[in-house]
Amino acid sequence: MRLFAVVLVLITALLRFNPRSGALHIALWLAKLLATGLVLPMALLNGAMALVGVKRRDWLLLLAGGAGSAIATHHLINVTRSRDEQFADAFGDDWQQQLSPTIKPLLRKQRWRPICYRRFNGVLRQNVSYGRNPDSKRPLYADILQPPDNIPRSGLALIYVHGGAWTFGSRNIRKFPYFRQLARQGHLIMDIDYTLAAQTSLIGMVMDVKRAILWLKAHADEYAIDPDRVVLAGQSAGGHLSLLAAYTPNLPALQPPEMTGDTAVCGVLSFYGPPDMQALHSDMEEKFLRRLSPQVKDGIAEVVKRTQPKRPFTGIGVSALMGGSPAEIPDIYRLLSPVVHVDADCPPTLLLHGDHDGLVQARETAVLYEKLREVGVTAVYLNFPDCEHSFESTLPQLSPAAQVAAYYTERFLALL
Repeated sequence: MRLFAVVLVLITALLRFNPRSGALHIALWLAKLLATGLVLPMALLNGAMALVGVKRRDWLLLLAGGAGSAIATHHLINVTRSRDEQFADAFGDDWQQQLSPTIKPLLRKQRWRPICYRRFNGVLRQNVSYGRNPDSKRPLYADILQPPDNIPRSGLALIYVHGGAWTFGSRNIRKFPYFRQLARQGHLIMDIDYTLAAQTSLIGMVMDVKRAILWLKAHADEYAIDPDRVVLAGQSAGGHLSLLAAYTPNLPALQPPEMTGDTAVCGVLSFYGPPDMQALHSDMEEKFLRRLSPQVKDGIAEVVKRTQPKRPFTGIGVSALMGGSPAEIPDIYRLLSPVVHVDADCPPTLLLHGDHDGLVQARETAVLYEKLREVGVTAVYLNFPDCEHSFESTLPQLSPAAQVAAYYTERFLALL
């Protein structure tokens, strides 16, 4: 039991540990994510160890269990605290009174509860083709979740763009419980695939996102949505593409050449999407990858190759993705950095980021937030203490951080 208590407190302590070493960060990343998702069970287990220590007069059990319980409880309190003040700063002190009386009763009542389970409800259409990428010559597909038949339509549509370093991943509309909750509030969710690296450029990817916007607006009557109430949301690479598409409506360099129409959206949400590609290059290649041994780099490259066997391998790192370094192609880095396109016409923005994120630095999201506020854009920045990259997608039914993110996501959408 002593060994179990020591191992448990060490795992719990990962919540407070923010590794600076690139290799160590990779090694502990999954463990930190699991600790974030399972923080309540760990608090209870550590507390039980402490009680056993008291009963047995075992000081090691008492100290280990007490320390672990304190760390987990501290994390739980911090991530579940109210962020209402940030919404008041953006929308006004009466922001809760601005919520639609139709949707307000359907919003989740608590920021967090021990288990958040929602059965999958709504009308789901899968493998809907919304266009074709001219580089890959392949059709683009989406899954569309519509509200249940007995729920009044809100008219709002959310286009979700998955993450995966612009290289991996695919749509998975069953992944997040809050998709089901949003459908119960009358919203439509369109979860899209986009063309990944090696088959198209980053410019081609953002054009795919805009193809989804144009397609959905063209089918607004069919899906009972308001074409002026389309919102973009994305995670990591998908957050970057969502911000970039939202901040560059109708910009010729990023518009799909074969389609016409207005690609403006009424809001955008980014879960730790990189806002500045030059800063990402510096953080990833000059500070992160440089710290990795050649063996670790080779291992990462091998994983990338195996996960995309049908696509040519272009290397790892931002330079491989962008086609060069910032010194070589500065105009491309500027074009593909959302922060460069910030102006007063940007749509309302919700930014969510964990402050232990080692892949995309939270300080860059804070810079984007400040620039948005400087030009008068309605923006909310929610920082999640001790949380890692992908914090909201790991055990979302249990994770307090994931549930708090969903709680405020619902309210942000209800205010648009």
